[in-house]
Amino acid sequence: MATDNLSPQRWYSLAGWADVDPARHSFDPAGAPAIVRSLAPPVPAVPLAAQDAAWPDDHAAREDAFQWNMAMTDALVGHYGAWAYGWHWSLGVDDYVGELVGRWDFWAPISTSPAETLLLVADALVEWRRWLENLAERFDRFLPRLQGVAEQGEIVAVWETAIAHLMTTTVARVEDEDGWQAWCARVLTWFLNAAGVPEQRSAALVNRALGARFDGWVRLSVADVADVAERLAREVAGLASGGIPRAGQGGDDWPDTWPDGWPSWRATNLPRVHS
Repeated sequence: MATDNLSPQRWYSLAGWADVDPARHSFDPAGAPAIVRSLAPPVPAVPLAAQDAAWPDDHAAREDAFQWNMAMTDALVGHYGAWAYGWHWSLGVDDYVGELVGRWDFWAPISTSPAETLLLVADALVEWRRWLENLAERFDRFLPRLQGVAEQGEIVAVWETAIAHLMTTTVARVEDEDGWQAWCARVLTWFLNAAGVPEQRSAALVNRALGARFDGWVRLSVADVADVAERLAREVAGLASGGIPRAGQGGDDWPDTWPDGWPSWRATNLPRVHS
């Protein structure tokens, strides 16, 4: 197979909620195995020695695995739509760049038989779809409440509750408890977008709320959830300052440190670079 790793049509950002919203894209889970079998390119034979390692030394085996996985992904996206691109994602992130990674690594060996390989692809696609549907149900719990309140304080409260809920439920499913950042950023961006905030502004607000303090691999504490939820809720509602005391501006009724050693952004005794 010829290498085409940089072909732009092979990559799908799924940055907007419309890209993955189950309400916009029909799907029959029962028919997924048959669809996968009908779409799949021939499964290459990966040497047994290569199958014993997550990253085989055989460069040709890795290349064949990558090319097949990309061809399978292109076929799924062509049939189901862009949302199917996430079939290979797991709830984890890359150690170095903090981006979403797949349980089905594009360079890892393929399963021991074509039939098993295609069944695993179908299972992964169904699991991804179920996660999206679960997420949509959670969105639907909060979106009507956001539209049904007029008083600014109430709007902030609903936003804050929704953000905290989504962060907590998202992190609960992340395989690495200190690798939650990319998933929370994606889910919160989708939620803001679903609520009518433009895609680019949604991403910018979420990135600013999460901040540089979460660039490293750290576990998410309850205090972190509260901080992010309040920051982002006020940003979305147009109350970025909102009279909330920051470092050196009062707020002595708040503890100067939160659990796990994180200083509160409200603290008066510890200046915060990212406050």
